[in-house]
Amino acid sequence: MAKPRSFGSRFKHPGPHNPSLLGEQSNKNKAALVVITKAGYIRLLYQGGDGARWLECKDQSLLVATHSVAKQIRIYRVGVDWSLQCFVVDHLKTIVDCSPTSNILGESRLPSASPYPHPQLYHLEILSPTTDVRTKDTIPPLLIAFFCSTGNHNAQSSGVNEISTIMVRWELASIESILHPSFSQLASKKPNGPSMGDLQSDITFKRLQDVRVNKILVAVRDLNLATILALCPSDGSVEFRCRNTLDPLLRDNTLDRASGMAQMGLEFLPGDPCLHSALSPSACAVVTLDERNAATLRFMQIPQVYGDNRLDDAVYEAVAVASLMQFNMACGGYGNHHDDLSATMQLFQQQHLKDDPQEAHKFTHTFLSDMYRILLLNIDYSGDTKSEIYLKNWLHQKTLSMQLSLGYRGEREHRTLSSKVAFAILQLRWAALTFAMGLKLNPPETVRSFFGIFSWTLSLINFIMDELFTLSAEFDEHGPMNHELLEARIRAGNTPALALLFISQSRLLFKYNLRFVKGIHVEATQTRSHNPIWREIANMFSNSPVPPHQFEKVLAEVESSVRSLYASNQIPDSERRNIETNMLVSGTVPSKLWPAVESLLTKTLKGMEGDINRADLFFHDISWIGLSDDPASDQWRREHRLDIVRKIEVRKGLNVRQCTRCCAVMEDAAPPKGMVGWLVNMWRTCVCGNWWMDMGDKRGV
Repeated sequence: MAKPRSFGSRFKHPGPHNPSLLGEQSNKNKAALVVITKAGYIRLLYQGGDGARWLECKDQSLLVATHSVAKQIRIYRVGVDWSLQCFVVDHLKTIVDCSPTSNILGESRLPSASPYPHPQLYHLEILSPTTDVRTKDTIPPLLIAFFCSTGNHNAQSSGVNEISTIMVRWELASIESILHPSFSQLASKKPNGPSMGDLQSDITFKRLQDVRVNKILVAVRDLNLATILALCPSDGSVEFRCRNTLDPLLRDNTLDRASGMAQMGLEFLPGDPCLHSALSPSACAVVTLDERNAATLRFMQIPQVYGDNRLDDAVYEAVAVASLMQFNMACGGYGNHHDDLSATMQLFQQQHLKDDPQEAHKFTHTFLSDMYRILLLNIDYSGDTKSEIYLKNWLHQKTLSMQLSLGYRGEREHRTLSSKVAFAILQLRWAALTFAMGLKLNPPETVRSFFGIFSWTLSLINFIMDELFTLSAEFDEHGPMNHELLEARIRAGNTPALALLFISQSRLLFKYNLRFVKGIHVEATQTRSHNPIWREIANMFSNSPVPPHQFEKVLAEVESSVRSLYASNQIPDSERRNIETNMLVSGTVPSKLWPAVESLLTKTLKGMEGDINRADLFFHDISWIGLSDDPASDQWRREHRLDIVRKIEVRKGLNVRQCTRCCAVMEDAAPPKGMVGWLVNMWRTCVCGNWWMDMGDKRGV
């Protein structure tokens, strides 16, 4: 007797990990690779270096399938015994008869003397255990053998193509052998007799129905926690199939439940024949390589047959939700790689929403709002939240990075208001991390390397204050301004200044950064005559029209007004979250905070007019900070490049790196003298969290 035993629904994919050093002082960023040679040897290759460790998978072992020259499939469980420095290999099963069945071949088994070739196995794939989304049942591991059939002597009579791929499947199940109860009774009759121990578990293979595809596959990949199988045939197409049945996933026009991008009608348009195919991390893009070694990149899109007329509003919302599902997979499954998804969404907007800005804004707003809601990300920091809690949450960078990329229109084009908000908060977050760690050492050389970040922070403060004074003046010139007029004015000007004051994330970062800025200001003022670096920093502060302490008063006033409104109106936490999400996504301040806005523009700023020189503020150069759309800013972008990391102008003749997501650039130069090691590691990625691409001395795309 035997009963199946569940493999567990929370399965951790058994991949190779780096065991170079064990212990507490470890670094999981070292890579490892398990390879199996043609001679049958298993080798573990990993990077050396201090700090690496072995990251244990759930059962500390791997399932390995091999196909021998005897045309047998052998299944092994491979583990590592670190005490003996060796592999532990257990042979589980041997499948002798693994050929496709006769009914799938459309003929009887070919005799050994037949001139037509037998189907040849060319690929093995083991799909990990997973959970059925609808039934919540655990799906056991699946072994798939891919056979290539290139000839059939009954092809003309049966109508079967001569070239095809046959997928032979086995479902793996672990079973426990159970003795009949009578054996336990025999053992219990003896006084103090031993009990019958548990028998060793075994693994069984249940063969499923073979599936035939009239194409040759050049690549296979599992998606969505191994619930979907992506097949890449040699004709350049891409097919998505259900793991359980291998039925194609096609557009079903069901908009009340979005299960994936293929269901919403997005697909890869027909391509040219290829030798190799590779899918992107989110499977939204594919690269094919033809016989001339020419690579072609294609993105998922809605075919022209569906795109001739304007799509229904429900389709836009469903595509946004399906894209959000892919983004959630990217957040939890494979790191920070979702550029293919943002590119696919931008292509969708260009094809179907280019002439409808209102619908395009609604599409982006739906995606971003649900993104913050589904990820359960805390975005309300209007209370007494410690800044370190915010800085340690990496999801903030990932979500803001996605928001930033969706509003990118080109290197010299103006960003959307939502994208500008994300851009500013990412820069503030980067400055906070830099100040928190780099200024602890405080040597003059280290402080000098942060000169651009100090200057950018002060310019951002002046940019916000100038916009606030402009809005306050419009109150006086045009009479009382209501919320609708103010929101229209902000959208027309495409300026995020007011929103950056009322969004709790940016306000928290401003307060955190100003502590360091004021400390550097004091130290520079006291030592300006002793060191030229401090003297240069002191001059930078003296040339700023708005001193840091004046802007700190504005932050305190806004913080007090927002808290008072929340308390007096008894706004619950859920509604506060919705308010914060709306400000973060739209870049405008909702009507429920209008009393705080009105108090700021009519009372707080009026009391500061005598302390700030409006003329100096008006003529202060803010063209380089990347948030204004005036002609001076456009000219600066055409003639200069900003090092996004150090906030300095890129010097001519130097090589640059370019971010593959936000297209920002950075000088490819040696770190400044005195730069600490962790800051050098920070420079390995862009402010948005993505990787650099070497562009030489070119400007980039």
